[in-house]
Amino acid sequence: MIEVCMLASGSSGNAVYVATENARLLVDAGISGRRLASALNQIGVDPATLDCLLVSHDHNDHVSGAGIMARRYGLPIFATVGTWQAMNGRLGPLLPHYERAMPRQGRFSHKDLVIETFPLPHDAADTVGFLFHCGGKTVALATDLGYVTPGILDRLQNANCLILEANHDEDMLLNGTYPWPLKKRILSNSGHLSNKTAAKVLTNALAPATRHIVLAHLSEHNNLPALALETVLSELECAGCRPGKNFAVHVASRHSPSCHIRLA
Repeated sequence: MIEVCMLASGSSGNAVYVATENARLLVDAGISGRRLASALNQIGVDPATLDCLLVSHDHNDHVSGAGIMARRYGLPIFATVGTWQAMNGRLGPLLPHYERAMPRQGRFSHKDLVIETFPLPHDAADTVGFLFHCGGKTVALATDLGYVTPGILDRLQNANCLILEANHDEDMLLNGTYPWPLKKRILSNSGHLSNKTAAKVLTNALAPATRHIVLAHLSEHNNLPALALETVLSELECAGCRPGKNFAVHVASRHSPSCHIRLA
């Protein structure tokens, strides 16, 4: 069994809860410790029962609450060597045994959970995506990436639950109020996936084993949940897939727990 819940998702903060029969962990902690504790309590999880925290990369919307969670609940933090170097004390004082290194590409185990990491093209020191394996079930998590390489697509295929960013609508971004350098950064190969690109990736990653797709990390200013969902559903249907029949498509909420999924 693997359980996953999006506690917060978007440019203003990200956190994902992942659990098995024996393990409970967070992936990223980009909102305050108080909000994280509240979100966990809303889904019936005592924050004091968490085992550890995984960090995908060093941007503030993924790490701003990591230090307080580690100190408050005694959580070891797993990050790549490059991410630890980029954070460079930004999490506040941590006891040495809280700082754990994980591979940029490889596998390690935590209780009954096998965790696989793989690099993502993003403008941070060492951004990674994750695969979580337990009991024959797999959850794939890939947000904050400018494009999808064949290697990344290979990792995403055959996941039972696939969490992928659909950050922006290109027309909304290009016609919006962001300054051009920021627009250029988001559209670059080290930026974020658009709705259309995410949709095309999903048509190639979808497999008979896929039961849930979660659209994550939506921009507050350059996307709308309904627009992201419509774009992805349209592309999937055109490709001959059957959303709502063989699998469900969800959109993660920005500020509250959502997409609470259990794979048994």
